[in-house]
Formats: sequence, C-alpha cells, structure tokens
Amino acid sequence: MSLWIFSIPKIWTVSLRRQSFSSSYLFDTQFELAFARRTMATGVRQPEWQQPIQSEAADLPPLKIYNSLTRTKTPFVPIEQKKVKWYACGPTVYDDAHLGHARNYVSTDIIRRIMRDYFKFNVQYVQNVTDVDDKIILRGRQKYLLDELKQGRLSEYSQNISDTRASALRAYLAKNLPKIPEDTAATTITKDSLPKDYASLIDESSRQDSEVLSDKDAKTQMHIKTVLGASRAVSAIESNAEATKDDLNNLDDIVMPFLDEKLKTTIDASDHAIFTKLTQFYEKRYTEDMRALNVLDPDEITRVTEYGPQIVDFVKQIEKNQFAYTVRDTDSPNESVYFDIKAFEAANNNYARLEPWNRNDTDLLADGEGALSKDATGKRSPADFALWKASKPGEPSWPSPWGAGRPGWHIECSAMASDKLGKQFDIHSGGIDLAFPHHDNEIAQSEAYWNRGREHQHQWVNYFLHMGHLSIRGAKMSKSLKNFTTIREALDRGTWTPRGLRIVFLLGGWKEGIEITDDVVKEGSAWEDRINNFFIKAKDVLGTATDQEGSLAGQALLNALERAKKETLDALCNSFDTPIVMRAISDLISDYNIAYNNRDPPPTAHATKEIAEWVTFIVNTFGLNGTTTADDLTIGWSGIDVPEDAKPIITNLSQKRDGLRRRAKSKTRGISNQDLAPVPYPERPLTEAQSQREAPFREVLERFNKSLKELNDSQSLAKDVLQLSDRLRDVDLWERDVYLEDRDGDLPALIRPVTRELRASRQAKEKAAQEKQREKEQREQNKKKEEISKADKGKQDHLTMFRTEEYSAWDADGIPTKDKDGEEITKSRRKKLTKDWERQKKLHEAYLPKAI
Repeated sequence: MSLWIFSIPKIWTVSLRRQSFSSSYLFDTQFELAFARRTMATGVRQPEWQQPIQSEAADLPPLKIYNSLTRTKTPFVPIEQKKVKWYACGPTVYDDAHLGHARNYVSTDIIRRIMRDYFKFNVQYVQNVTDVDDKIILRGRQKYLLDELKQGRLSEYSQNISDTRASALRAYLAKNLPKIPEDTAATTITKDSLPKDYASLIDESSRQDSEVLSDKDAKTQMHIKTVLGASRAVSAIESNAEATKDDLNNLDDIVMPFLDEKLKTTIDASDHAIFTKLTQFYEKRYTEDMRALNVLDPDEITRVTEYGPQIVDFVKQIEKNQFAYTVRDTDSPNESVYFDIKAFEAANNNYARLEPWNRNDTDLLADGEGALSKDATGKRSPADFALWKASKPGEPSWPSPWGAGRPGWHIECSAMASDKLGKQFDIHSGGIDLAFPHHDNEIAQSEAYWNRGREHQHQWVNYFLHMGHLSIRGAKMSKSLKNFTTIREALDRGTWTPRGLRIVFLLGGWKEGIEITDDVVKEGSAWEDRINNFFIKAKDVLGTATDQEGSLAGQALLNALERAKKETLDALCNSFDTPIVMRAISDLISDYNIAYNNRDPPPTAHATKEIAEWVTFIVNTFGLNGTTTADDLTIGWSGIDVPEDAKPIITNLSQKRDGLRRRAKSKTRGISNQDLAPVPYPERPLTEAQSQREAPFREVLERFNKSLKELNDSQSLAKDVLQLSDRLRDVDLWERDVYLEDRDGDLPALIRPVTRELRASRQAKEKAAQEKQREKEQREQNKKKEEISKADKGKQDHLTMFRTEEYSAWDADGIPTKDKDGEEITKSRRKKLTKDWERQKKLHEAYLPKAI
C-alpha cells in the first residue's frame, strides 16, 4: 500500500484511520483517493441531487473541514462509517440568550443540517448545559439577596434602603470608576458631571463608525452607563416618579454585588434551589429561544448538576495518572485539585494545541478559572487550572474524596462528552472565545484521563469547529459588557426574523466574525426577497405553463441548474462554504428571471419544477423553512402563500378584477352592465374555525360587489372601474396581507402575500411621494413669499425712491445727478442707479393695479 507523508506537526495531526491516534506521520491513502473519485448516485424516485453523495471507498463525500486543531482544511473521515459523534458546548444559563449566542448555535445548526441532510451522515449530537459555575453562583446569590432585600427580609439593609443604595454606589464607584469621588450623591451623577475622559467614552458621536473601543474602555463605558442609569432611577424614586425598567435594572446591578460582598457567607449554600431556580428558569427560556430560531434540539442534553459522581471519578483518574495534584484550601478543610501542565508535557504531551500563543495570557487564564478563584493559592504554575474546587462558604458543594467541592469549569465537558461519546469522537464545537483556555484545557485533561499507563498518546477529538463572533462596531456581543440584544427582544420587536437572521449567517462564513451593518441587513433582505419572488413565479408557471421539454430556453435553464448544483457541492465540500451556495442560488434565479420576464419562450414547467425543487431542497437543508424537513419537496417556503381558507374568494376577486381592468383599458370594447355582475361567493363546507379565518375576506368580497352595483349609474365608468381595482389591490386586500401584483400584457395578476420587503418598498414610495409633495408645497410657499416680497417692494414709487439725503440733485425722473456733497454722479454709478430705477418702475407699475 502506498503512503502519503503529511507535513503537519505531530501534535496537530488528525487521525484518518478508524483506530486510536498513533505517533506516526504516515496515513493510508484510501480516503484521499476516495475524495478524488466521487460519484453521484442517481435514482428513479428521488432527484439525483437528493441522493447521498458517495465515493468509491468508504462511502464518504469529498468533504474537507477547517479544523482548529490543524488550522487547515482537513479531509473529514468519521471514526465510524457514515456516523458523526459530535459534542457541542452549550449555554451557561444565568441570563437570556442574546444574538451573539444565536450566531454560535444557528451556525452550528446549519452545519449539523448540512452533514445530516446533504451529506447523509448519521449525526449523534450531544450538547451540555452549564448549570453550575462561578457566574451562576454569583448571579444566583445576588438575585437571591436582592429578592430578600426587596421583600424586607434583610433587616439591616431593608429598613433603610436609601442608605443601602448609597453604600452600594460608593463601593461600585471605588471598584470600577475611581475618577468619580466615592461620596458623590447618586442624583448628581449626570453626563455633564462626568470627568472628561469618562464623558468621551459615552459620546458615540465623537467616534468614527470604524473606531473600536479596547476591551478595557468598553468595560469602563459599560460601568459609566450603569451608574448613569442607576442615578436616573434613584432620582425618579426619590421624586416619586416612575423609573424605566432599564434604569431600575442598572440600579439592581449596583446593589447586587454590594449585598453579595457583605452577605455571601451567610447564605445556606446547601440549599441548591437558590441556584437551580435561576438555571432552570433560563434553560427553559434558552430552549424556547432556540426553537424560535428553528435550531434543532440536541439528541441528548447533559447537565453539570446531574454529573457529580462521574466528574469526581474523572478527576480521580487524572490524579491516578499523575497529571493532577491537590491543594489544601486556606479558608476550609476542603482541598482543590489542579491539573499539572508540567507533568502533562513531561509525558510527551502538548498543552494549548488550539491557541498556543495564548498559553501565558494572564487575563484569559484568570477568566478561565472564574471570578471566585482569583485568590487561589498553592498552584505549582499560574497556568495550572482547577479540576475540582473546594467550596467556600456561600458556594454550593458536592461530596468528594477531597471534601465538599464543585467541578472546575472545563472538567464538566470532558466528563460528559466522554461518558456519552466514548474515549474518542469526531467533532467538538463552540464559539471561538472558548478555544483558549476552555477547549485547550478540555483537550489536556481528557487526553490525560485516557492516557492509561502514560505509555502512548491519545487523540480525544479529531475535529474542532469554532464559530466566529457576532459584533457591533467591532465589539463582541457580551453579557458582561451589556452591549447585547436578547434573542426574544430582537424577535418581539421585529428587528429580526428567524429566517432573516439565519440568512445573514449563511451569507457569512461560519468561522469568520460577522459585523452587523446596514449593508449586511440589506443584503440579507434582498436575498430573501429574491427567493420569495422566485417561488411565487415558479408556482405561477407550474399552474399555467404547458410543458415544452425540448425548448432551448428550458434546456438552458437545466444547464444553469447543473452549474448551480456543482458549485453547491464544491462549496459545501470546501468546509461548508455557504456564501458561495447563496450566490449560486441567486445566480440561478437571475437566469430564471430573464427567461420568465422575456417569455419568448417562457420557462417550461419541467425546468421550473426541477429548479424550484432543488432550491426548496437547499433552503430546507439550511433550515430556512421552519420545521419542514429536507426530504419534503413541496415547492416553496413558508410565507409565499395567501391564507388557504381564503384562496377561493381571493382567486374569484382577482379574476374579476383582471377582466374589468382589461375592458376598462380596451380601445375596442367598453364595459357593459353585464361586466358589473357581482363576484360569486364560493360555497363550500367550512368548519367554524375556517369560517372565522375566511370572514375578513368575505367582507372584502361583499364591499367590492356593493361598489360594482353602485357603478351602474357612473358617467365615467372606465375611470371608476380602474379606481375600484386599485382600491381592492392597495387597500382592501393589502390590509389583509394579500397583494395583487399586476403584470404587463394580458397576464393575470400574481396573487401573493404582503412581505416585509413589499411593505418596505411601499413605505419607501410613500416617503418619496410625501417628500415630493413637501418640496412642491415648499416651492409654492417660496413663490408666494416672493410675490409678497415683490408686492411690498412695489409700493415704493420709482420717481421718489432716490430722493434721500444721500443725494443733492436729481433729473426729471428722480434719478440722482449729484451726491450729497454736490459732486457729479459718475457714469458707472449712474448706470447702476438707472438699472435699479428701471427695476423698481416695473415693480411699482405691477403693484398699482392690484392696489386699486
């Protein structure tokens, strides 16, 4: 067997064999050869593009994935035939998920769907929920204490809550905004009272759109906004006014850390409900948010609180393998267990394989250990990280050989992933911010766990996928910076739709960051509108066209379809390059639109059906069509059809309107009374619910028929018919989210729903018309002002206009001949005075008749 030699560093090599990772650089070439010799399986019952993509060896597609372990695109070969074992880092549930989380989980969902529905892999997808860590402990305690304060159960602090707020503010300022004196009263803190450098941080207008704040400045900016909001809340409370919800939340954010610092050790942390009440609430909301975004549920969910014994066993094995050590906690009889990086590397392992350049970044290391571990002592190296933390007063704990404690942040994923997927699995994913230290620590401790006997290396995960950030003005969305919009806020406000958000992510690469700009939003909206229009046209053609199998137009479209298929296959095999696929779909639809608009000849039903089914398959695969599965080839996606129960009425109205408009515009045949016959109501059995849904359209039909009857006595019948037709289209049906799109020639109007794009287009036209009307009114006002000004000027008699002290002599017409000193007026000056005189003469002569 021939062998290929890869020039990939040993520590970053991915095993392509179906066995444990070996120390050799040499690999079998059967998979590489398979990738080079792909074939498309075809069948009779399914379109050929819907069949599994196969290769001659191992039944694998020619897929390469960008792997964070190698920092290259690596051929994807699962450990088991056509099965993908995948673990994803899930949410830390202490607050609502925001759009940054949507970026991670929606992009992950897209890749999962592509692997399952396009490449036909059997995907086993496991995702954890972090329901205990430092952030959850802090937030759980803080919310508990805040609730106790508001319920009046913290006697020392509740009885004089005004003093509590003042003390909390002083502590907050001392810690976070030292340039503001600690004794500053809350009600006196305003934008104008801020120190100059603080004021500049919140003055958005002083910065260019491209200017990005440093992490330090962004955090300071957040603290300033929190204090300003709290100040407004205190002012409102003290004046018995109503404070905004946001300002009250800012006040809470100042009071909570103060209470926690004072009272954390008094909490009975054995009562885990203090913390689970928080996590269960937000896990439920996270699940609701993900389903609202059409993100598939995980096949299995694991929770840290349900894995206490397994995590303890996992840490014990690492300790047994001599890659961990214990440290006695100074504040309790309990011990913490730390991972020994030096021992791990001494055994011929490598630490920080994902981001080795960050292994000495103290800020990242501290963040990885958590806010409650900053005072950890006894570590052999600053980079060593906690596997098990000794619990302190006010922290929840579980029993262990080292005393009461809790899991370190990273160990949870190692224990849960290994339990569900075994000692080696295919894919581990998460946001790029988790690469170091979280995922690097996971790799180290997991490979230390499976390194039984220390005699060989072990590859725990073959492919790491990291999703890029979502940013605004260059700043990553973050709960800690309060610069986020929650998913439910974005959906409730209508700022985003699940489909619109997913389209934006598809238009950008999954591993690259996405900057939300107006251009990005417009591009996404334009792509969605293009697909909407295509599906509506396709359904129109399939409902009316006669098939012309051999037509040149039909064959040209089928050729364009084949190009789009190939571009899509190549792009998705190139590490899920969805932007290329989105462009391929757009280009294909452009080709279709040319044929559709020219109609010489029109697109064939056969070509239309093939293209529409393929586009439907891709949008379903990408999760753009709600819960519709990829194998459902019903053409279109949600939102392109009018209400089903009202279709018969809408169809009758549209057909009647088409006929009336043609006759109203006809030069050879006018409209007769027979043409004004009422539109028939389609009698059919309806349930009570169907009748209620139909009722608004029945009202439209009745109003239209009444208007037709009133036209019998019209003296300008054609004009009135056209006005009635326009009202049906632009008002009556539009208000019920149905639009009749008129087309050239004798083509009937297209019946379609009112989309966001149509509304935006109409609003833009209305705005332009209003602006035009305003400009017209302004011109008329200016003209009127000018006429009034001229009239006022015309009151002055030209014969007397220059008889002032400025001159001493005049001719018969009153034009000056000498200045006040008796000097003759120069020729040039007299010429100018004469022109002014003649101009005033015209104004005055025009004024005289009006004055009479």
